[in-house]
Parts: sequence; C-alpha cells; structure tokens
Amino acid sequence: MADITSLTASLADRYRIERELGIGGMATVYLAEDLKHDRRVAIKVLKPELAAVLGADRFVVEIKTTAALQHPHILPLFDSGTADGFLFYVMPYIQGETIREKLTRETQFGVDDAVRVAREVADALDYAHRHGVIHRDIKPENILLHDGRAMVMDFGIALAVSAAAGGRMTETGLSLGTPHYMSPEQATAEKEITPRSDIYSLASVLYEMLAGQPPHLGGAAQQVIMKIITEPALPVTAHRRNVPGNVVAALGKALEKLPADRFETAKAFGDALANAAFTTTGMAATTAARSQGVSRSAFTAACVVAAIGVATTVWAWRGRSAPTTAVVPLTLDKPNGNPDLLRFAVSPDGTRFAFSVDDGIVIREAGQREYRLLSGTQHGEAPSFSPDGEWIVFQARGHLRKVAVRGGSAVPVVSGDSVLSGAVHWGPDGAIVFEARGGLYLIPPGSTVPHQLRHALAAGSPSFTPDGRGVLYLYIQQGSRLMYYDLAKDTTYALLDESAGAQLLPNGTLLYALSSGGVFAVRFDQSRHVVSGTPEPVIGDIQPNANASPFVVTASGTLVYRAGVDPAARLLVREPGGRLDTLPIAPRQFAYARYSPDGRMLAVTVGSARAADRYTSIYDFALGSLTQFTVDGGAHAPVWSPDGNRLAFTAEGPNTDAEDLFVQPLDKSAPPMQVVRLPTDQHASSWPVDTMLVFSSQSAPLTLGSRTNTMGRGMTPNVSITNPSAPGKSRPYLQAEWTQVEVAVSPDGKWAAFTSTESGTDEVMVRRFPAADAGGQWKLSSGGGRRARWSGDGRTIYYQALDGKTVKAVHVTTGNGFTVGVAENLFSVTGMTTAFDVDRRGGKIVFGQAIGENVPRIIVIQNWLAQFERAHK
Repeated sequence: MADITSLTASLADRYRIERELGIGGMATVYLAEDLKHDRRVAIKVLKPELAAVLGADRFVVEIKTTAALQHPHILPLFDSGTADGFLFYVMPYIQGETIREKLTRETQFGVDDAVRVAREVADALDYAHRHGVIHRDIKPENILLHDGRAMVMDFGIALAVSAAAGGRMTETGLSLGTPHYMSPEQATAEKEITPRSDIYSLASVLYEMLAGQPPHLGGAAQQVIMKIITEPALPVTAHRRNVPGNVVAALGKALEKLPADRFETAKAFGDALANAAFTTTGMAATTAARSQGVSRSAFTAACVVAAIGVATTVWAWRGRSAPTTAVVPLTLDKPNGNPDLLRFAVSPDGTRFAFSVDDGIVIREAGQREYRLLSGTQHGEAPSFSPDGEWIVFQARGHLRKVAVRGGSAVPVVSGDSVLSGAVHWGPDGAIVFEARGGLYLIPPGSTVPHQLRHALAAGSPSFTPDGRGVLYLYIQQGSRLMYYDLAKDTTYALLDESAGAQLLPNGTLLYALSSGGVFAVRFDQSRHVVSGTPEPVIGDIQPNANASPFVVTASGTLVYRAGVDPAARLLVREPGGRLDTLPIAPRQFAYARYSPDGRMLAVTVGSARAADRYTSIYDFALGSLTQFTVDGGAHAPVWSPDGNRLAFTAEGPNTDAEDLFVQPLDKSAPPMQVVRLPTDQHASSWPVDTMLVFSSQSAPLTLGSRTNTMGRGMTPNVSITNPSAPGKSRPYLQAEWTQVEVAVSPDGKWAAFTSTESGTDEVMVRRFPAADAGGQWKLSSGGGRRARWSGDGRTIYYQALDGKTVKAVHVTTGNGFTVGVAENLFSVTGMTTAFDVDRRGGKIVFGQAIGENVPRIIVIQNWLAQFERAHK
C-alpha cells in the first residue's frame, strides 16, 4: 500500500486525496479532487513491488496507448505519471458498483440483464480490439455498473504492465489476471495473447452472472488453472435451466479451449447473444450428454453413493489437449455401507475395482453393475491386488489378510499374525510392503516373514516401483515429503517436499499428487535417485487426501483417480431469532472462522484445510472489509487471545516442514512469535486465559491396531496446553489411543468440550478443565458431532452434526457436577462447511455454505498410459 502522507504531498499541486477506496491486485485506489478541473477522480497507485519491476519511464510510455480509447462503455483514462517514486493513473470517479459487488450481494443477475451487460462489454472490447488494444484482465471487479450501464475499467492497464515488464512477469513472481477468468492461453503463459483471450474471459464473467459461480472452481489457484486447461466447462443450464439456447451455445463457443474455436471477434460473440436462432454444431447432443451427467451426479449425491466415470482421455501438457468425451457417471451400489473412496484398488489389467465398506471388501468386475462382498473381510481396509489380479491383500484391525477374488476364506499373510499393519501394497514381483509401527515392513515373494526397512521412519502410503527395486512412500512427520527407498542399497532418498501419493511409470515419469490438489509429472532417474525438469500438470480435478493416494495407473495403462474439488463457499450469519444474512464477501473456500471476543471481527482462513496457499484474513463487521492478516503459504486455523489483541495460528515453522504454532499482535507491531515447535503439526483450538493456549498435536507413533492407526498411519492427536508468553513449554491435557481434537473451553474456564473418536465415530464429549482426570466424561452429541462451541452464559453447547447440514444445541447444567440435556436440531442448511463459530456476546452463528456440488467420483480412463506416452515421445 502506498504511504498516503507521502503520496498526498507529491500530488498536492494537482490532486487533493480524500480517502482510500480500496486495494486491488495491482494497485491501491484513492478518492481525490482534481484541482484544475474541479471534479472528483479515482487515483490508482501501483503497488511498490510492481513499480520497482516496471520502471517509471516505460510504464508511462506504454499506458498512453489506452488514453486514446473513447467509447461509451470504457472508463476513460484522464492522467498518468510518477510522483515521488509512485506510478499512478487517474480515472473519473463514478458512483456505482462493480459486477463483483453485485454478485456478492445478489449471487446472480437476471438473464436479460446479464446478457445486456455482456453485450455492452463485448461492444467495448470490439472497439478496443480494432484499435489494437487487448484488455487481458476482464473480470467482475473490472466492470463498473453505472445506472445499470456497463463500463470497463483498467482498459489496457494489464497490457501496459506486461509490456513495461518486458514479458518478464512470471520471472519476477508477479502475475496478471484472475485465475477464474484467465483464458487457457493465459493460464499456460503463452507469449502471444490475441483478442480471443478477452472473449473467453468475458464469457467466464457472463457464466458467473448467470450461474452464480465461474465455469471452473478450485481450492487453490493451481487447481483452477489446471481445470481451465484440462476440463470443458459444464453448460450453464447445469446451474440455471431457463438460460436461452442461443446464450448457452454462445457461451460454449466462447469458452472453447483453443482460441481458433472461439468467436473471431467480440462483436460476433455479442451478436450471438442477441440472436435467438444462434446455435453450434453438435450443441444439442453435447448439452444433453453433459446435462445428463450433472443430473446423475445430483442423484448420486442424494443417495450418498460414489460414481464411476468412463472417458476416452483427459490430460494436459503445456497446453496440448487430446479430444475428450463427456464423463458418464455410473452408480456404485453399496452393500450395507458406504464405499470408502479414500483407499481403492484396481487390478493390474484394469478390469476389477475394490473398495472397503462397512461390512468388508467389495469387488466389481468390468462389465457388471453389481459389487459383491468378499467373505471373511469384515473390518477390511486398504485393499491391494496381487500381480495376477486373483488375490486381494488388506488389513483388518491392523492384521494383514489376503482373500481370493473368486471367493473363499481370508487367510493371514504374516507368519504368526503378530505384526500389526496399516496401508499395504502388493508389488509386481509378488513382494508385499506395508506400514507398521510407524515404519515400513517388506514380505519377500513367497515368504510369510516380514523384515523392517530400517531407514523408512514415520512412513505412509507405500507403493512399489514397476521393477520392484524400490518403494515410494510419504514421510508423514514433515509435510508428507515424498521419499524413495532403494531396496538393494537399503537406503532412503528425499524426492519432493510435498505429496499426497505418487507412482512411477515404466517410462521413468514420476506422477505425484499435491495435497493442495492436482497431479503432476516429472522425470525421475531411479539409478541416481533424483527428479529433474519442471513439473507439468496432468490431472486438475483430483481430490487428494492425507491418508491415501488419490490415483493409480495400472500395468495395462488404465488411469483411475478420485475426482472432485472442494467448491467455493459463502459466509452466512444466523441471528438468534433465526434470520440469515450473507456476509458481503466474495465466495471462496473458507476452512476456519472465529469471532473476536467482542464479536466485532471475524478471523477466517481463506483456502481449504489442505491448501498450501491458504491464509487468514480479518473481517470487520462495522466496516464491511476483509483484510489479509497472514501471508500466503499455509498460515491458518486462527484463535483469538482473550483480550482480542492477538491471534494464534498455524504456519510452517522455520527449518522444518511441520506446521507450528505462532502468535502475533493484531496490529502487527511485532513479528509472529513461535510458541511451540514439535516434529508434527499443531493446531490451536482455544485460548481461555492469557497464560493458557490449548492445541492439538500428533504424538509419537503408537503400536498399530488402534482405531486411529488404521486411518491415520499410527499417529494419534493429543491435546496440550501451553503458555503463549513462555514459548516452548507445554503440558498434556488429553491423551488416548483415539483422536481427541477441537477443544472448546467454557466461559468460566472449568469445562472443555471436544471431539473424540472413542466410540468409533466423531462425538462431542465434555471433561473438566484444566485437569482432564478430575471427574468423569460426558457425551453430548446425538448421532455424532464435531466443532463444539459454548454460549456466552455457558448453558448451551452448539455443534455441527455429521450430516454436513445441521447445527444442534444441547442445554447443560454445570456446578459441582455436569448435567446434559437433550440435543435439539437448531437449524439445517445444505452444504454447510467446516467454517463455523458462535459469538458468545450476541449469540450469532457464522458458518460457510458451499456453492456448487462436491460429489466425490472415481474416474476411469482406459488406454491413458499409451496416449500419454505418445504425446511425450
């Protein structure tokens, strides 16, 4: 942000600055009075880091190109220049609102209004394109609505910035454009951008005006970009059925991946929007196919089942794309339980699929609709096929078993059945590798006696390389680092800092998933144990999970992966009387939300719980403003100090991949102070008094076989208390073999409600505080629950039910003992997210509501490997 005092002095002879209007991606905007012409203007001052890259002379020269643009739907440029090192440009100040502000308030436009606004913008774009100017940054924030009429702002500013930077924007770490509205050629950093890029961006804006969301959503910028590159947008009728057919067709053509397949001019796009007879070849068939897919997905969600999709190919590599067909989801029938989509198995020939369900392991043969339950597989998890596809190895309550695919009894794999296990993988030569006691064990082919891979510690998600000479695994104590174990040398090597699962292809390409989403490809020299080259995106809609690899490529070349990206969400506030209000914040992913002690502010984490680029922002209810507090890179899970002057949050610690606890004053008068440093991640959950910060962390590996071990790789969260004023010191509060997290301390500081898996599912429990063993334990939730919150008077505990839509309330009586009332349903809202909190002063409840559908699917792509290899010869 520019120094307002210095800037005011520098421009005093021309402009009198009144106040700041807002902050954008490239500039800070001020309201000012033009002294010479006696008029109000808006002055945009480029951010200092951007100005340093550009240089004043070249920026001023390049921006003059836009000053000549005169069009009724283009906001003109009055002035530009430098002032005491600042780069600025001046535009008329026009009262109105941007498309973004209107979308935030109303979610969608009327169809006629949306089309009219888009045609006005298209007219402005056509004029500029004919004068040789491409906008490059069309988005809702850059389109002003003045008396209902569209006016495009910052016209050519992106071009000026790019030109002034000499095409070095990516090299300097600066970027142009907003991911949701970037064209595919912008997303792949093509050097030559044509007017058709603006057409794509305008189509994305129109799509959001109609649908209430952009064509592609994702938890992180990388996810959105990969989806723009790899996935066709669903027809807008999937979200809003009454959109006219010609508008649907025009949008489909304008959103084509290849520029040559879009409209040649913005005028042609605008004309198509107005022509009721406009259509495109194959539109009816494509729309029907895609709409059918969406409706089936909705049916799948309602029945709480998974879906399997079949497609010819979906891939991308530096902007190249193969023809794709619409994914046709098939219902996955569930025998007596929900399929576990976290861990699945595919036979080497790609014709059999196995999942774990409540009753055991189920298997489906290619060409059949039904799944059959394999007898003797009760409590079975983490299935893996044998090299010939005739057997499945799995673990049940920590014991390794194998069962024939064609039926029969399950038998032990380990001699004496004494070594308890977690995830398991059956290698190409018949060897088996599995997690146990926090490390890896290997059973040679034909043997029943395991031996420990002594250098693989805190290991998870193991998988053999195609030649069976090595094992890829995740070092889970330091941010899921991808490791390689050379079996011949009995040595382990670090490959990548972050991964959610990986597989080595026969051609030496290493595929790996990021915990923030997406699958990438990079070269791996197995003999030298090093990766090389620039990672390239392969799959954009992957749904990662910390406990299981989200994809597999079979020996036959079939790609199978778990699809689904967390949708964006809006934040809503429920008043004590039941009225719901939407906060004026643009929809995005919100993982956490916490009221300040006085209820005047809200700390929210922007980005999903697993996103690497998440950060925490502060929303001021009085000002209606959202201000970023922590830097990008994973800072999240905020908790307020009792006086509201500090925030505790989780962020990656120095010289470690673990996420540690930090505390920083709200006014940033001091840098973040590290409170606790442990080998594993920590998350604060309550700060009841100044000297007590309650947090969860993972303990050392336990003997495998507990409930948590089967799902959490042997690492059980414990709850501890630390003094934020005495960094490094902490003492345990809750310790057990099951998971106990999300502690909320009562207003009087004598009780703690928390989430526990002691019963086998998430339940809300209560114990005394700060001595957990000073009395009994009480169960509050009915049918499961998590994220408990106390009312201000300590008489009610609120929590989220496990159905993902209901908030429940339990009235309690405290004193010498503890009495629990009946849990009642307070309210239900579909798509409720993890962002949830209760204002103790006013009784308001804030929560996130997902916009769009998040239905996990298992996508099957046959002959994927052959097509992938042909594309990369």
